[in-house]
Amino acid sequence: MHVRTRTWLSVVVLASLLFIAASRLAIFDPLENAVLSVAAPIESALRGASRPVADFVNNLTDINRLSDENQSLREENERLTAEAARLRETERELQQLEQLLNLRGGRPEDRFVAAHVFAREPNNQQDMIAIDRGRADGLEEDMIVLTQQGSLVGTVSRVLDDVAWVTLITDSSSAVSAAIQASRVQGVVVGSTDGTLTMEFVEETADVKEGDLVLTSGIGGSYPPGELIGQVVEVDRAAQELFQAVHVQPLADLSRLETVLVLTSFLPLAAGQP
Repeated sequence: MHVRTRTWLSVVVLASLLFIAASRLAIFDPLENAVLSVAAPIESALRGASRPVADFVNNLTDINRLSDENQSLREENERLTAEAARLRETERELQQLEQLLNLRGGRPEDRFVAAHVFAREPNNQQDMIAIDRGRADGLEEDMIVLTQQGSLVGTVSRVLDDVAWVTLITDSSSAVSAAIQASRVQGVVVGSTDGTLTMEFVEETADVKEGDLVLTSGIGGSYPPGELIGQVVEVDRAAQELFQAVHVQPLADLSRLETVLVLTSFLPLAAGQP
């Protein structure tokens, strides 16, 4: 038994020595080359097959990276857009304040309460807006309301403690004593259900032309004189008629009001009577 074991060990050692010697003498190079020549095409095919997989993985990684970058850019764009919008609103508010200060500077004897428009009458029967000032701010019914630029908006028609409603001059119930600035021709500016203004009771021979400015006349005491109503845009002179129809366009866009001024220093005569 021991003899057999020693024999196997001798064979193993001898084989190992022969293999090492053969490696150093390059005896197996032809065999190695033959094996490599057979394996090379297989390796190349495997490498070619694995390349699309590697490319797909790399592309997927790039897509994920680009997606993250795009998300970051979208968030940054949203932030910058919101910041720009806030800056524009601040600029607009400063412009409104400047207009208010200019109006007050030109009318030092008058007192105003600035109010924001927060609602509009949703039906076509009444042309009204709601503002965020009320009796607690000194507002009373029949006080007149102006734009920041000083043109006529309407009159306060209902007042609560913190809110009020304003009937616009374009409402069908509105009637304002008026005069053409250039010729001093007088009449009454009335509203209509379609939101337009017409100056009525203007004599057929009166000097009125397109482009003339129309102001409040102060007759009747409901409005102070000299408040700007609008501009003449059309004159209808029908034959055999005593009066001509003068169509007036408000200078203010009454459908887009945001801030208005209530003239608290003027109280109409009718409102002031006991």
